[in-house]
Amino acid sequence: MDSDSSEQHSTPLENVNDELQRSRSPLETVAEEAEGYHPIPVTPQTEWKSFPLLVEDSNRLLLAPSLERTLRHFFTHCGKDVTEIRRSDLMIVLIYVMALEVGLIPKGASLPTTLRSEKHYVYRSFDRRLVKHFATRLPMDWFHNRGGPYRFELELVHEKAQCKNLSCSVVALCSGDLLVVNLIPHHGYKAGFSTAVPVSFHVPSVNADRLPLCYQYLQGLSVKVKDDLLVPFRNHMYTKFIPTISPSLQGIPMEVMSKVNAHLDIRSAQNVKKAINTLYAT
Repeated sequence: MDSDSSEQHSTPLENVNDELQRSRSPLETVAEEAEGYHPIPVTPQTEWKSFPLLVEDSNRLLLAPSLERTLRHFFTHCGKDVTEIRRSDLMIVLIYVMALEVGLIPKGASLPTTLRSEKHYVYRSFDRRLVKHFATRLPMDWFHNRGGPYRFELELVHEKAQCKNLSCSVVALCSGDLLVVNLIPHHGYKAGFSTAVPVSFHVPSVNADRLPLCYQYLQGLSVKVKDDLLVPFRNHMYTKFIPTISPSLQGIPMEVMSKVNAHLDIRSAQNVKKAINTLYAT
């Protein structure tokens, strides 16, 4: 009798053990399940580096899927011979994909049907469906001005993005081997955000056949561009035009900050207070 009872419960136990070896991606949504999304199987032997997700996960052997799609789209539709493509062009492709990862899209672009009802979701700092959709919708007119700076407009994915106050202009100018990139909010900020990146260091070659060889050292570059340009703009928009809790320092409720400060030393607490006051002052 005990043996029969044990056999009856063996299958559910195996199912439980199987579920323990699987992990739902933090990016998974109901819509993705409907599209046949399958969670990544997780075992003690899982090699996470084999699942590139963001730009910074790319290496000289394998690019993140979104970056690879965008790069293939660029090479296919640029209408130029490989010898005519500038390394700075590939840097702009990089910045575009990074912007998608932060929740920015080309200004005026139409969202896919599955995301339109969720456009108001303010916590969307990364949505794999959105990145995948726009990866092959890189506006090619950004690369037409060969003699001047790159200039293009982006907007934050939000229901209020219908208004121009959630958009910005990105202006990038080559100065020797440096690409000076400026992000200029259209409203609500007296100045913009700026950074400079060495082009040849991160784009060693233009290779349409072996795409991963086009880039190197993307982890540090992605952090730099996001921290200097994209994330500050997004956080600024959350503070000025979308008054809500947001993934930024100034978006943390004061009640939570008081709890955090209780665990900081005096100097750290003063630095946090100074940073918050500086952000609000802008």
